[in-house]
Amino acid sequence: MPQDLDKGETLGALVARLIDSARAYARAEVALVRQMVASRIAQARPAIVLVTCALLLAQAAVTILIAALGVALASWLGWAGGLAVAALLALVLAALLAWLAVQRFKGGARD
Repeated sequence: MPQDLDKGETLGALVARLIDSARAYARAEVALVRQMVASRIAQARPAIVLVTCALLLAQAAVTILIAALGVALASWLGWAGGLAVAALLALVLAALLAWLAVQRFKGGARD
């Protein structure tokens, strides 16, 4: 038996102490989980920055490729026509990718 158990302690007092101990345990567990999450975020922060930079560079590269396609088409369609066709192709590709993403979220496309 625990040594701090008082022989004259009532059942109500024991239950109250049990509830207090359970609350303290739950608070300690929540604090531990918060600290673990904060630690993982701190460890992942440099990788998140690198991925963000990579995505920005990839977006810039795609923009340059679309503009280059527009310039290449400009010899047949004129500047405005070439750039418009390149922009429309990019929009169609973006719409297709968005549609595929929505289908995945809905569960329509299963691998």
